[in-house]
Amino acid sequence: MYVAKSGTFDENNSLLKLGRVRLSFDPNPFDSKSFEQRLLLNDGYVKYTGEDNATAKIWVDVFNPVVHIGVDSPEKIAVKVAYENWRYEDREIINEERNQGSWGIYTSKIANGTTYADKIAFHENGVLMSHRNEKLDLWNFQMKQQGLEKYSDNMYNPMRHNEFGIFVHSEELKPGVVTNGHYINTTYKAWNLETKSPSKSFKVTLSMYQAQTKSHDEWYKGLQKVIKSAVKNTQDKRARRMQASRSAKFIRSGDTLWGAMPRATGPPSSMVVFGLLIPFMSNVFEYNAQWYDDDANTPRPDFFPNGELWNVWLNHVKDTANEFADMILQANIYSGFDVKPYLEFIEYQLAWFDKFYTREMQKRNPWPLTGMAGNESLVIYPGSGAETYKESYNPVSTLAGLRQVVKDLLIVDEYSLQNKTYYTKYLAKIPVNTLRQQQGHTCIAPAEAYTRVQNSEVPQLYTVFPWPDYGLGLPNLTHAINTYLYDTETFSFHGNTGWKQDVIWLARMGFTANATAMTEERYAPSKVCKFPTFKGPNFDWTPDLNHYGSAAIGLQEQLIQTFVGNDIRLLAAWPKSWDARFKIWAPHNTTVEGIVKAGKMEKLTVLPKSRNSDVIVGQD
Repeated sequence: MYVAKSGTFDENNSLLKLGRVRLSFDPNPFDSKSFEQRLLLNDGYVKYTGEDNATAKIWVDVFNPVVHIGVDSPEKIAVKVAYENWRYEDREIINEERNQGSWGIYTSKIANGTTYADKIAFHENGVLMSHRNEKLDLWNFQMKQQGLEKYSDNMYNPMRHNEFGIFVHSEELKPGVVTNGHYINTTYKAWNLETKSPSKSFKVTLSMYQAQTKSHDEWYKGLQKVIKSAVKNTQDKRARRMQASRSAKFIRSGDTLWGAMPRATGPPSSMVVFGLLIPFMSNVFEYNAQWYDDDANTPRPDFFPNGELWNVWLNHVKDTANEFADMILQANIYSGFDVKPYLEFIEYQLAWFDKFYTREMQKRNPWPLTGMAGNESLVIYPGSGAETYKESYNPVSTLAGLRQVVKDLLIVDEYSLQNKTYYTKYLAKIPVNTLRQQQGHTCIAPAEAYTRVQNSEVPQLYTVFPWPDYGLGLPNLTHAINTYLYDTETFSFHGNTGWKQDVIWLARMGFTANATAMTEERYAPSKVCKFPTFKGPNFDWTPDLNHYGSAAIGLQEQLIQTFVGNDIRLLAAWPKSWDARFKIWAPHNTTVEGIVKAGKMEKLTVLPKSRNSDVIVGQD
């Protein structure tokens, strides 16, 4: 089995696996016709059953990064645990591997980079692997390419001295030999733990740890704490029960974690990740290492500005900054999350839009804003409506994002760089959304003007999700509905795969039948994928986390919507054919728990009780 943990980013900003663990048995009770492998979701573990009810169980401690393996056999057997690692030596990154780090996809003008070797050895009757980032090839390249070398020492670098590793251990095993292997097209080495003496029962722990530390010794002390917790919880079933209670059968709001590099330029970032991104939010500068030729093989000119991607899809795409900022603010609105450490990040992002675009305006005009006296609205130009509407003038996805971030910052009412008066004025100078006529209907325009349509997003409807300018309970909902139904430019862009958000938009606009059909399609069994909601590759790869992300958000929006003031709207787009039992977080430290039968609310508990007056059932 492959072992992975969040935060294991190497010198190339690649999220690396911690290795592979292989169990073998002599005699092998699982080499029989009675072999069964079962994922027990309610109990939170994987169970293998073999001959004469021999079992192997794998479960993860939700309180600590520890995997527990338990083997029980009616007869005494010998067990060998092999820790396998293919990073026992430095490996040059091949072209396709650039996609998993931050070198970029078409970096023909620079070296590929190197995945540096791990340190692996037998240690205290187990196997210890660690990887500490010491060389900063990527970081140094980024700083030079972005013209930020003089700021380099003062910038937060999430890769510097990041260390991660794994300790594989069992009281019933001892160090054996190191062997060589070859899997598909890659060589590896295996550190083998062998049985001290045949037994009917074996327990193995895989303890993991990751942190940015001043030294390896400091990191190792952190690992030792995890190892102690592993020993304590080896026979503790409570942790496993807690895992079951936190499993995917519960619908949760905004409870997402980062397992891989977020591709947040197309879909709203909340569909991908937030939780573990928080430590990386403190940089106030944007940087990107993708210095490359575009598909037309046109070299990047020297006059092209630093900090801007030379790329036909991603140039001028700035909306992602708003999404990250607002997820932090939403965490405060939901649960009182402390935003103080991230206020500079949020406010500097807002300041960038203000300062950069007023400066750009003054390159063309004496006034920094629109209006006879230059005191009315910002002009977002050059901008981009997602990856689709290029060289946009006031793209609505950016305007709606700025509007919501400022609104939520005013609700949180905490500031580091500016004050409430400044942000109240900021909100007033964000332009209104542009409208246009399509097939005789008033629709939302992607921007006031743009030069080309590059991709297949529908940023006009980003004003429905993730930014609630339109939706059930809000004015001018027909503008959004008309855009979905009658916009000829984007009609072919709609779909129900990958990061497409149609199911979410339909739920927020109250199209119950359409949203239901799309939700059922996303959750339908797959002939290819073991876990059907991760169908892929769609636009990227398999498993496709975005395919599930849209499915989960769409389902939740059918059940509960909380984007209008203090309203808690239930069953907004819920079909009569669905039953449900749910418990969901809502804003302002509220929990909503209920039972739905035949599309009707049968039981409802809202805490605190004072929030009952905010509940709306259905679309009325």
